[in-house]
Amino acid sequence: MSQVNGRHLIIDAYECDSALLDDLSYLEQTLTNIVLSLGMEKLAFQFHRFEPHGVTGLLLLSTSHMSIHTWPEYSYAAFDVFTCGDNDPSTQINALLRSLSAKRARVYEVERSNGESEEPKIWEYGTLDEHPKTEPTDQTVYSEEKVSLDLALDRGDQYDQIERHQLLAGDHKMLFQGTSSYQRVELVEAMEMRMYLDGQLQFSSLDERIYHEALVHPAFTHASSHERVLIVGGGDGLALREVLKYKTVLHVDLVDLDSMVLDVAKYVPKVVLLNESALHDPRVVAHPQDADEFINNVTIPYQIIIVDFPDPADEIISTLYTKEFFGRLSSCLADNGVLVCQSFSPEDAPLVYWSIGLTLEDAGLYTKAYHCLVPSFGEWGFHIAGRAPLPVMPKQLLVPTQTLPSDLAALFAFPTQILEKRKEALVNTLKDLTLHKLYQIEAGKKN
Repeated sequence: MSQVNGRHLIIDAYECDSALLDDLSYLEQTLTNIVLSLGMEKLAFQFHRFEPHGVTGLLLLSTSHMSIHTWPEYSYAAFDVFTCGDNDPSTQINALLRSLSAKRARVYEVERSNGESEEPKIWEYGTLDEHPKTEPTDQTVYSEEKVSLDLALDRGDQYDQIERHQLLAGDHKMLFQGTSSYQRVELVEAMEMRMYLDGQLQFSSLDERIYHEALVHPAFTHASSHERVLIVGGGDGLALREVLKYKTVLHVDLVDLDSMVLDVAKYVPKVVLLNESALHDPRVVAHPQDADEFINNVTIPYQIIIVDFPDPADEIISTLYTKEFFGRLSSCLADNGVLVCQSFSPEDAPLVYWSIGLTLEDAGLYTKAYHCLVPSFGEWGFHIAGRAPLPVMPKQLLVPTQTLPSDLAALFAFPTQILEKRKEALVNTLKDLTLHKLYQIEAGKKN
């Protein structure tokens, strides 16, 4: 007699984002993405939203079924999947929990068979500094390699969290949502279009041009030539749009760790319209690659390097703002090359801002600090850096812009109370990662 083999997962997800748990279209797309990732065939589906809140959904699969039921008022979701095929549904547990912004979860795995089967397993998922809340019993089998998993992935500060929650609670359209190997990507349209990465706002279409013009054009006015440009981060293509305004630019390498973000920038129509098809320009080569790995293989220097990483909200991103990393980027610059780095808010987080500048200087670079007001973010800061002393800034921009002042010198002036914080700055190194700790204090968010 042939044997039937199947796997059944039951998942309790706790401390989820209640707005996501009440978003029918988001949940439908999330489960569909999981089905596609597993290579399963979706035969039929039905989702229903309850009043005043809660969603239930069922997907009928060629290999069995997948279902979800949510209780937004308790930030709790129950998920069930059974497959009798060769696909392993446990490979998508991480993606599911991250997509719901779950802080912890309990997973029950049962082998289904008409023959012998193993004992059921129970896994506890939570943040890396948390221990499982359930003590094992004689009947409980824990998979040790899956007990601890970092689910603390909401990088957004308190303002991001409040605004995103209000946005998702109101009328909106989810243009794209997905969970990559690195982060949760959300592209939401209400009155404007916004991109969030793990809950941290990346841009608003209302005022992103203010940020990206300020990021790119002052650096170009300081650079003596523009032939080769490197952008690390900035996978949305919006900084790239500004770079490509210069006819003197012959080649751009765009390096972003997450291929999902690059695909959104290249294929989601409203983002393509916003970035003016930047990733389709023949001068551009996009690299879905870790920036650390990419710069290891740089052999031809760049006249301009643009650092557009997410804010240093956690330890991993903090490593991208270290003396060591900036030193390696410096080695990729031409002798008279210019680097510019987005540096968070000098008003809301002056220690973070000035520490990035001090770390650039400790890496052997000469710096200039400047800032501008971006309504979605507040007062926002940048640092221009070079291997040689930076030239006096030309009075005139080289290409037309929409938001920059005619005299860029205004961007380089700071109020006294912000300048005074400079003396308290710290150098961020791999041996002494401090930047994310300063961020958590100043941005008002403890991870």
